Amino acid sequence: MRATLSAWKAAAAAVPLAARHAYELYHPPQAKPGRTPLSKGLPLRGLRLTTSRDAIPLSGWVVPGAGPHTVVVCHGMGRTMSSTLGHIEMLHRAGWHVVAYDLRNHGDSGRDRAFGSMADRYTGDLADVLRWVRADPELGGGEIALYAFSFSTWVALSVLARLDRPAAALVCDSGPMFDIGAGLQHFARVRRPALPAAQREGAGHAVYRSCFGALCRRMLAVRNWPPDLSGTPTRLMFVAGGQDPLVPESQIAPVADRYPRAERWTAPNALHMSALRFDREEYEERVLAFLTGAFAAHPTTAHSEAATDG
Repeated sequence: MRATLSAWKAAAAAVPLAARHAYELYHPPQAKPGRTPLSKGLPLRGLRLTTSRDAIPLSGWVVPGAGPHTVVVCHGMGRTMSSTLGHIEMLHRAGWHVVAYDLRNHGDSGRDRAFGSMADRYTGDLADVLRWVRADPELGGGEIALYAFSFSTWVALSVLARLDRPAAALVCDSGPMFDIGAGLQHFARVRRPALPAAQREGAGHAVYRSCFGALCRRMLAVRNWPPDLSGTPTRLMFVAGGQDPLVPESQIAPVADRYPRAERWTAPNALHMSALRFDREEYEERVLAFLTGAFAAHPTTAHSEAATDG
């Protein structure tokens, strides 16, 4: 009787805990300020815009390069644009302009109190950033590529179908998950050691995992997944971490397989979003070659170069 009562209490306590953690997934605690491109000796100017959907202010960086093309970098959930500094440096060194921004509810960007349509909100924000880049006098003369990590790979892949002018390329690093529901429940299992003792095992954990996955998915509200991109010429590259415990290769591969022309590579030693650290040489070679080829082959660029040669 006592064991049954304890199990009921653990299960009941798991519901509000899962609800709080689901909300915090999209509204993480404010992070401390991180390093900026200036700490790596890179040029820098600020980006500030207001989202068209709900007037949330977004903050970002513009790291000017030789151009003419621009790579827009989207960080992972719970992080900030500071987490992508190594990638920003790599892209700048390759000669491109680089734009990075803090997702809503992250870093220096504004915060909402939304409980639903989070996928649409984040996707709309990225579309706003791309419009800003197109209109910027320093950045608007070339093509745009997207470079997204983890959660943002969902957003970046989805935004491609919304664009009036297609992006030249998209690099998806450590995502996206094919089975979103199963992936969210897996995430709940991974964070198990950090839960209260009553929610680490038995009925308490089962209820927590189920509620967390269901609530996160309901808040995200992803539709038509994976998206139909048959009408866009954007080139795609998917990078998985061979040792990634959060989004394993087995979740990324079915998404990549939906797009027959996509490139796919598994960084053998990498954990989540860490291929630049653990497989640096091959990672840089593959990613930079992919972006270089995508910019050169993009219809707008190819048409412009043909007209110039003529």
